[in-house]
Amino acid sequence: MEYLLGMDAGGTKTLCILADEHGKVVGLGRAGCGNYQAAGSTGAGRELRLAIQAAIQEAAIDPVDIATAFYGISGADREEDFAAIRKILAPINPAPRMFLENDTMIALRAGTEDGVGVGLISGTGTNAIGFNRKGERLQVGGWGSPYLGDYGSAHDIAATAFRLAQRGWDGRGRPTLLYEKLIKALGLKRLIDICAWDHADTLQPLDVASFAPLVFEAAEEGDEVAIHILEFAGTEISLAARAVLRSLFHAEDTVAVVLGGSVFQKGSHPGMVDALEREIRKEFASVRFVILDKDPVIGAMLAAADRHIPGRLNDQFNANLIVNYLRRSSRNSP
Repeated sequence: MEYLLGMDAGGTKTLCILADEHGKVVGLGRAGCGNYQAAGSTGAGRELRLAIQAAIQEAAIDPVDIATAFYGISGADREEDFAAIRKILAPINPAPRMFLENDTMIALRAGTEDGVGVGLISGTGTNAIGFNRKGERLQVGGWGSPYLGDYGSAHDIAATAFRLAQRGWDGRGRPTLLYEKLIKALGLKRLIDICAWDHADTLQPLDVASFAPLVFEAAEEGDEVAIHILEFAGTEISLAARAVLRSLFHAEDTVAVVLGGSVFQKGSHPGMVDALEREIRKEFASVRFVILDKDPVIGAMLAAADRHIPGRLNDQFNANLIVNYLRRSSRNSP
């Protein structure tokens, strides 16, 4: 029996699954940050190794029986990134056939039948990647630098909320519910006291992205500033999506646009998604939007299956087995 390996490695967690050729999961491994840009090569390599080893241990199989592996890894953006990650994977990858892509690709694969379309991620960061039937690929944004014009992530949404909350409080902008929500969440009397945060030895670094849910909460309560922040975020992501669509598809094509990441999946107010869809449809009226409701690691396993025996294996590969296994595992995990 040959086995397939699929991995989703992000800035927060790494998930690795092993399955047989029918889609039956035999092992699962979890670890921490697998993005080398965030954890460094040594730290990311350690987490990737831990996830692989845990999956193999649970499966109780010989690693030599793992035939094909597909890694969807956050931070795989530039050619230099791919080279660095391949170097990290070289001593720990057990499969003779190994494939590597950005983690946005596996979100797209999880939300489509064939991996053709555009994947949009809004989580801690943001990204847009598309693939057409010719095998052409384009990434727009997602470079991980605050200087390169990427907007629409949880970090960007929350950082904008901080700015506009303070401006609304001191008279430079519209008053907003965000001010009280932020100081309450921070345990502060005044928002300006975050100025001491970065040089206070007793405080943890400020996790800006973690405050994004407050923007959705305020928008649900009708706060115009919060609604504007979400609509701006959706509009910005639509710019990246349209750039990908223009390059890889025709305006009349019916194209799947898969929305993944914590912001799209957990955001309670529709303003962001509505703005995104509205702006894209101005140019590409026939796009089909899919908000991903599966774990992206399923896309990594499907991509491994696509490449294991191209054109045949997907007829018998049962992705539902993977979905059900992950649901049971999630309920049983601490």
